[in-house]
Amino acid sequence: MKRVIGKLNPTDKNVNIWGAGFSGLVIGYYLKQKGYRVTIYERSGKIGGKIGTRKTSSGLIEMGANALYMNVDATDLLKELRLEPIPASKKLRRLLLLNGRPKRPLQLALLTKLAVNGRRKPPLISDGLTVAEFFRPLLGSENISKFISPVLGGIYATPAEQLHFKSVFSDFAHQAQFDSYWEFTKFMIRNQKLKPKLEVSGSVSFEGGMQTLINRLGETLRTEIKLNYKEPFKIKGNTILCTDAATAAKLLSELRPEMSTELARIRYQELTSVTVFLKREIRSLHHAFGVLIPLENGFNSIGVINNKAIFPSNNENIYSYTFISRKMCSNEEIMSDIKALYGEFVLEDVDFIENTYWERALPIYDLQRYLSVKKLHQLAQAGDNIAIFGNYAAGISLREMISAARDFALNPLEYKESP
Repeated sequence: MKRVIGKLNPTDKNVNIWGAGFSGLVIGYYLKQKGYRVTIYERSGKIGGKIGTRKTSSGLIEMGANALYMNVDATDLLKELRLEPIPASKKLRRLLLLNGRPKRPLQLALLTKLAVNGRRKPPLISDGLTVAEFFRPLLGSENISKFISPVLGGIYATPAEQLHFKSVFSDFAHQAQFDSYWEFTKFMIRNQKLKPKLEVSGSVSFEGGMQTLINRLGETLRTEIKLNYKEPFKIKGNTILCTDAATAAKLLSELRPEMSTELARIRYQELTSVTVFLKREIRSLHHAFGVLIPLENGFNSIGVINNKAIFPSNNENIYSYTFISRKMCSNEEIMSDIKALYGEFVLEDVDFIENTYWERALPIYDLQRYLSVKKLHQLAQAGDNIAIFGNYAAGISLREMISAARDFALNPLEYKESP
């Protein structure tokens, strides 16, 4: 189980949390539920961090995560918050850009590789193994670039050559070797079947978008949150840092220099999120969740989300698409991508466009992050009043952070290292 880095002092029921993004709100919520006196300090004037929904005359724009992918802990949290989830539309096509066109990813060439090489023995699962190195004997380098990198890039925004295997496939972190890729596949299927059935599965949003979830968490903590807080950071009693790794490194530079050094080594991927409202549908994405785009395809984007198809009740009036790019991307570059997907597109089709750039959007789940988090766990065991929590340590998804925060609140004195 992925855990928060560090633990709390058992004699002190006061907890100071720095940062009112999703991680700060969710861990504050669970600790408050367990009787802790929580105070959340936020430098800005808003809660939610990168998650937020903007309402426009054309429709909703998600500034960050556009959905919550459900698990048991997420299901329980929504029930406790009395939030009704809106499930994503079922049976939408999942597309991958192949030879310049959105197509279903399971192509004959890929299936042939799986059949021919399925009996091969995968590499030893070591600390230094990348996702690309693990799958290369099965699929070959070309198929890793065409299939594996874009599929995992839709979650991590990082190519398979950089992605750390144990971090991405954490269920296999303690498995040293598989006899064949077939055995690996069976292990994955068995693990999936062991997971409990959910009332609502897959991706969900809420009436009014993801901001609704942030607002509801904020309402439960409204007396505990201090916005626009300008006092200098200090470790006073139980302290939990819920910022990105770079900010945490600066805050701890003098107070915990060894921790600061490791936090500063964690790299981030910049991202641009551009939501475009169109008067006409991009026909190649009809009834599709969206399309993943391999790198070096002439596109500026690595993926497109079809908002209207996924959550039609939140996008009633007009076609809405979100383009994700791994660089600072201009509106003109996104127009070029739309033209490549839909040759009939003209600028007059655009009803509204919103461009959001994040310099530190997502932590890069590479070997360096794995080693730094491992070292941070070792350093944290020496103290009992400081903890570190964020999507660079507890898992990159919202649901993983919910599970990590809940687990920590149930027993914040016990220490368990992440895999």
